[in-house]
Amino acid sequence: MERPSATIITFGSASQDVFVFGKALHARRDVRSRDFVEQFPLGAKLELDNVVFDTGGGATNAAVTFARQGFGVQYVGMIGRDPAGAEILRVLGRENVGTERAVHHTKLGTSYSVLMVADNGERTILNYRGAAHELKAGDVAIRTLEADWFYISSLAGNLDLLSKLLKHANQHGIRVALDPGAAELAQLKKLRGLLPLVTVLKANAEELAVIFGGQTLRETVSHAAGTCEYIVGTNGPAGSYAAFDGHLYEAGAYQKVRAIDRTGAGDAFGSGFIASLARGGTMADALSFGSANATGVVAQIGAKTGILRSSRIKRMKIKVTEL
Repeated sequence: MERPSATIITFGSASQDVFVFGKALHARRDVRSRDFVEQFPLGAKLELDNVVFDTGGGATNAAVTFARQGFGVQYVGMIGRDPAGAEILRVLGRENVGTERAVHHTKLGTSYSVLMVADNGERTILNYRGAAHELKAGDVAIRTLEADWFYISSLAGNLDLLSKLLKHANQHGIRVALDPGAAELAQLKKLRGLLPLVTVLKANAEELAVIFGGQTLRETVSHAAGTCEYIVGTNGPAGSYAAFDGHLYEAGAYQKVRAIDRTGAGDAFGSGFIASLARGGTMADALSFGSANATGVVAQIGAKTGILRSSRIKRMKIKVTEL
């Protein structure tokens, strides 16, 4: 594969993930609501069928997508001085992701998640936030950052750091993809004020609706059009919408697969979309590759296992309408 010339820096969390599977985790529908529920009796000992250790975190997941597509990649985030942190660095190093800018917290441990995966691929997550949520602007030598793209996942609501990264990028011609999390959405007014500095805003249907309103994803993306150069909204197996240059793009699912684990699907879509754009792809190319990358991830256990290694995929049929 010819190596792309673009360089990308990812910012955000890194975690040690432990996936547990078993019949005891079977999701049942609550007859009183539309929700799936599970209850674990106190004092019980529940048998598991499988346990899988992996690494996660939006920024490291995205970094692996970019590295497997041949880009020069660096990861910026905070980990602890512990075995979990060492494993994250080992995995990223094996994937050819630069970790020179990773920061070690002196007291807190690396973020750690236990993911209880139901038989439909959905999961409940027990999360220790740890060091991943402590990254501050003072930990990052922002003035020295050089890249073609910044890929910024959730920064645990640190809008001071986000603002400084966006301003640096704007001053130096660096394009920015932002995939905000709940902590950023909780500061909606401030977040909205920063969006004009973002090149690509990617979020799921619920997150985009919080920012822009709308009853459907199509309506939400249409409302958001023009806020950033690209608006991308995902809705799991129901597909995605994007707005760019006065047009609305609609894509279905890449292909039907049995979802084993949906962890990291959003990261895979977003980073796949940017990987395609960064190599000069069209909107149809970017939506197709993002969807294909997410499809690969949900068909495997863990957020990184199914990330694509080849850039050759079938191009999806994309519906395009004027806004």
